[in-house]
Amino acid sequence: MAKNDHKLELTWYNKSKSLFYDPNKKEYLWVDKKDPRVSEPRILLERESYGDKDSENILIKGDNLLALKALLPDYGGKVKLIYIDPPFNTGAGFEHYDDGLEHSIWLTMMRDRLQLLKQFLRKDGKIFVHVDWHEMARLKVVLDEVFGLSNYMNTITMTTNDPSGFKATANKLFTTSNFILVYSKSDKGKNLNKLYVEKGYDKQYSKYLHNRDKNYTSWRWENLTDVVAKSLGFGNSKDAKKELTNELFEGKVAEFAIENARNVFRLAVIQGGARAKRLETIKKSKEVKNKVFVHPNEDLDNFYILNGDQILFYENRLVEIDGIKLPGQLVTDVWTDISWNGISNEGEINFPNAKKPEALIKRVLEMTTQNGDLVLDSFAGSGTTGAVAQKMNRKWIMIEMGGHAETHIIPRIKSVVSGKDQTGISKSVSWKGGSGFKYFELGDSLFVADDDLRLTVLNPKVYNGVLIRAVLKVEGFKLLHPDNGLHGISGRTIAHVTEQYLNQEYVEALLREVSDAADYLIVYAKTISSKIKLPENVEIRKIPDVLLRKFKV
Repeated sequence: MAKNDHKLELTWYNKSKSLFYDPNKKEYLWVDKKDPRVSEPRILLERESYGDKDSENILIKGDNLLALKALLPDYGGKVKLIYIDPPFNTGAGFEHYDDGLEHSIWLTMMRDRLQLLKQFLRKDGKIFVHVDWHEMARLKVVLDEVFGLSNYMNTITMTTNDPSGFKATANKLFTTSNFILVYSKSDKGKNLNKLYVEKGYDKQYSKYLHNRDKNYTSWRWENLTDVVAKSLGFGNSKDAKKELTNELFEGKVAEFAIENARNVFRLAVIQGGARAKRLETIKKSKEVKNKVFVHPNEDLDNFYILNGDQILFYENRLVEIDGIKLPGQLVTDVWTDISWNGISNEGEINFPNAKKPEALIKRVLEMTTQNGDLVLDSFAGSGTTGAVAQKMNRKWIMIEMGGHAETHIIPRIKSVVSGKDQTGISKSVSWKGGSGFKYFELGDSLFVADDDLRLTVLNPKVYNGVLIRAVLKVEGFKLLHPDNGLHGISGRTIAHVTEQYLNQEYVEALLREVSDAADYLIVYAKTISSKIKLPENVEIRKIPDVLLRKFKV
């Protein structure tokens, strides 16, 4: 750790550089941050559309750093939630894992993407980064640098497996924890929706009120267990437990308590200011046993006092969980209730040791989003985030570099769209299918290295419409309709890209077409006549020269 401007900062090898992943060599290369291989905004090529043609959900195959750069002009500041589950950097694939270099590669890879991801978030947006212990501590410091320590919200700790089997026999603590580091884009985002998880029946709620609709002065009650026993045809709870077994009878009591929660209650000690305010009534209640009191001029509804204590009704402990009223407790920053066992069939795809439970993503989305909000996952893996977002009526963007974008994610989301997928959270959200998604691949770079000439040249694969879109993307123009000869626009400036020979007649034809549509015209061309006379509102830029200079190639 080094001190910089009075702030703690994590430093590592080549922190000032960026990383380019070479898919052919399957290795990372340290490059300058302005190197086009990491800084050039690529175009996205639509390959397929599934389901609703107007769906805004998109899946992209390609390097997520470059894909994010391609998306940023259209989606910057529009994403409500980012959930990412990046590679955990466990060292399994490294010969010399703990030598600092691999940590540096991982941290640079994450830093570059986090800096981009921050730009996608709305002011009230949040990012959830899912990791394990290998890089969690270092990543926390990097996230502090990127998002600001003041925007740190929580570290959620989860249990991912049970301490059983061969691993549990080792002479060390069994590892079961994963972590989610939670940050907001700004102070406006520092709030989460309150969620509850089901909790077992609280045996302290042990009384049953027979006539709650009557005036409280005439209320009658008895032990809940005796009431349940009688409803089952027994004389008392002792007989019921003997006949049914204690465990079965307690289950019947829990069911009865939920179904009759309005009439089930317990007593609780009155403390603090509430006690001081009602002290005289509390004393009187202790003197007159088994009679219900209400303090004179009581300003709270349903504040009843019995034998010096407050009556608490079980109905106030019930919350709605997946549309059902159940006893619940507030979700905290420790999650032990989401099972990771038995999720191998979720989405009907096989993705060993990497798939996340749909219930986990559902909780994250419930905590942070509403219907119609946009969710982004740039490490899509098996597509769990998109599958859950689709089932919960959120819009989504997923990016995945690996081949399983086609072998896993597309089949999974197609099954979700059709309603065939009834695994995971489908039944809890009553998913029947719907919507759709578009599949894109990342376009080629405008540049390639010519080893013979030892320089960078225009990629011969990029021509016609692809060249037009690529040049406009790099130069910051918004694409006009593909059939329009004036290809791009930025404010009152029109852009035109051509592979034809540019001469005086060509320029004059363009000027006639521009007419009153713009104040300024920029023409991008490969071959240009030296005899062109230009008016003040026209500029010609030669490609690839202008693009190469932009990236200092």
